[in-house]
Amino acid sequence: MLVMQREYLSIVAKKSFIISTLLAPVIMLALVAIPALLMTVNNSDSRLISIIDETGQYSDIFKDNDDYRFRIETDMTPENMKDRYKKADGDIYAIVVIPSDVEESKTINVYSEKPVKITLSRELEEPLNKSLSDAKIASYNLPELKDMIAQSDVEVKIRSHTWDEEGEKVSSSEIAMIVGLFLAFLTYMFVLMYGAMIMGSVVEDKTNRIVEVIVSTCRPMELMLGKIVSIALVGLTQILIWAVFLGIGLFVVSMFGIATSTPDIAAGMTAGTSMPEMPTSEVSDILQAVLGINWFRLLGIFILYFIGGYLLYAALFAGFGSAVDQQSDANQFTMPIMMIIILALVIGQACMENPDGTLGVIASLVPFTSPIVMMIRLPYDVPAWQILTSLLLLYGTALLFVFLASRIYRTGILMYGRKVSFKEIIRWIK
Repeated sequence: MLVMQREYLSIVAKKSFIISTLLAPVIMLALVAIPALLMTVNNSDSRLISIIDETGQYSDIFKDNDDYRFRIETDMTPENMKDRYKKADGDIYAIVVIPSDVEESKTINVYSEKPVKITLSRELEEPLNKSLSDAKIASYNLPELKDMIAQSDVEVKIRSHTWDEEGEKVSSSEIAMIVGLFLAFLTYMFVLMYGAMIMGSVVEDKTNRIVEVIVSTCRPMELMLGKIVSIALVGLTQILIWAVFLGIGLFVVSMFGIATSTPDIAAGMTAGTSMPEMPTSEVSDILQAVLGINWFRLLGIFILYFIGGYLLYAALFAGFGSAVDQQSDANQFTMPIMMIIILALVIGQACMENPDGTLGVIASLVPFTSPIVMMIRLPYDVPAWQILTSLLLLYGTALLFVFLASRIYRTGILMYGRKVSFKEIIRWIK
């Protein structure tokens, strides 16, 4: 208890912990917003695209935008376009040649000194495809054919519903996928961050030789468990604070949902802001799907998997940390552990589209991957027997590795000045 209290307070009482805990939700939101912001910043000035239209029919289909300006060249030909391009000295980004047989070949050619941006292909393909399709329709000489085709172009909106004991509710596969991926990434981040924190604490105590004094008053097993449990409590403290933030956020969302459930209020909110208009039904469906998630069950099971996964990997980090004298020497032991955690995240991402597939079920039962993979599957209502079996296997394996790690810890914590191999660590365990 003394070790646990000292380790816990030494972390929680720091200003850096308080600041990082409060700023973490902001940082996570920033990780989503920054890529979009960087794409905006990365936009270059509008570039000139010269077009040689040998058909003379498509000169007005390309519209200027923020990225490109299109100019029809009447005195430029495929024979002299290279000289004109060089004389422009960089003013022309690319030259597009629309051949006279484009309706048969369905191919246009783009010329430039270096590969063009992918967005240019989209800006050229979309209007040209539409124009060629309209020309093909017009060639049939059926006045009403174009209108008939336009009217037959129907888009179906999918609205998902689920049944449970409470009745019917609106659901969303996209929201379930986002929530699952977020919880999996959170587990991945926590295990790596707190596992590395334990290893750093063990190596620091060993380097300062303070551990020689500590083990004279308590057993190595007690010291190791004190460190593991204290840092687990640090993680749970952060999760509790974030859960409060989440509860406040859900309350605000529910209030927003009540407001948008009334068409007049929703219209007033849309008119009073610069946000793009969204159908009230879509806003209501999204809010119902978010509020329809059983957050208490989800967060409760998340905490159970976080504790089990943390105990499993923290024991390995603590045991291997006791076998080295410096943090730099720990890479040979931490690398296999990190590869397993990364593999679990990769498997979880592969299971997003088919969470109930064979790979997802097996990986959510294997203790080394279940803390992450099960988070991907959890929003899709995993059967209770799979969750129970997975937790039993996870905690059983975690307790086994805590025991094995303690055997490594009691020998390695007082050993200095030598490089330890996996073979020797196995001998310590035996």
